[in-house]
Amino acid sequence: MDGEDEVVLVVCGEECDAAPMFDINTGEEILRMHDCLAPPSGLACVAGCLLATSRPDKDQLVFGGAIYFWDLNKIQETNKSCIGEGIGPITCSRDGIYLVGGAHSGNAYIWEVTTGALLKCWRAHKSCISCLSFSQDSSLIISGSEEGTVHVWCMISLFQAEGPQAREAVNYCLDFSDTVEHEASITGILTILGGPCPMLITSSLDSSCKISELLSGRLLGMLTLFSPITTTVIDPSEQLLICGSSDAAIYVTGINGIGMQYTTKMLSQDDCHVLYGHKAPISALAFSSDGAWLVSGSKDCTVVIWDTTTWNAVRKLGNKMGPVTNLLVIPKPESSRVHKRNYLSLEIPTLEKKVKQTNEMPIILQPSSFPKDADSAHACFHSSDLLSKQISDLE
Repeated sequence: MDGEDEVVLVVCGEECDAAPMFDINTGEEILRMHDCLAPPSGLACVAGCLLATSRPDKDQLVFGGAIYFWDLNKIQETNKSCIGEGIGPITCSRDGIYLVGGAHSGNAYIWEVTTGALLKCWRAHKSCISCLSFSQDSSLIISGSEEGTVHVWCMISLFQAEGPQAREAVNYCLDFSDTVEHEASITGILTILGGPCPMLITSSLDSSCKISELLSGRLLGMLTLFSPITTTVIDPSEQLLICGSSDAAIYVTGINGIGMQYTTKMLSQDDCHVLYGHKAPISALAFSSDGAWLVSGSKDCTVVIWDTTTWNAVRKLGNKMGPVTNLLVIPKPESSRVHKRNYLSLEIPTLEKKVKQTNEMPIILQPSSFPKDADSAHACFHSSDLLSKQISDLE
């Protein structure tokens, strides 16, 4: 898929009850999705077929939350699933099988999209979850909190913790809190599987963006700005890190070569190319699939599309929008390419509220220490197949 068949979906908060879609090449508004709004990180595209948003549930007066789904080919049809508590960030595995939501309480939920079954609910953090992401191979879930902690969870261990090997399985949840911990809320989580080693990138309102080895937590590099970092994205080639800031600027820096040396690479604002085009904090960033366009959204109620060859702003969008909370670059809804992709055809699910337990007592998972031998850890978590084999060998 290239940029010619893509649109920019702009989702705002409570101030705007419709989400406009714009042609990424012309800036023309194609349609509006009514009643589509979401908090920061509360928007996900499921296997290129469905859209999901989290939001408060007005029908549940106390601590209620809901997740809404739209079919990209039947854009006016929605389905609402009520959740027992307020959900903020959501994320979906690349194959569209799993949807994960983070609650204000610190609980995390995993649903199977095709059936709506709630597979797992566990205490992921002590405070509100602010950010969620899957690793690129969907074998790990990374969660960040408002208190600045980052936890990495092994999917197979989460599911195996229901069985007789529960205690052993919990030991394969990675905990990088001593290494990747920030001093303020986590605002972005990214993973890179290419390059010299798998890497984890986390950004925070403490004005720092840390690049760590995904499996050991070793700090490889850190970018420090003068202002809080509000959102991050990497380009499709995984060579550039782009950070949006509360000072309304966008910072572009190269990350090629990080991880090739044992020493930590320290970067500052002086190492960045700075883009100016907004008048309020940057709240969302996204790339077109071919990397030709960078799209930025801001609390100033505008969206800017940047040419990544010149880093010039080519157009600004801002007609009857509220402060932007999320951006997605997705296939055009009418495009037949949505059906030609190698994904399952998905029906709009209704998510369940309760886990179907095989035993009477639910097991509450807590992240635990990861083996100190980083070399042996490297072979363990590159894919779900390797994860399964590793756990079988250990048993």
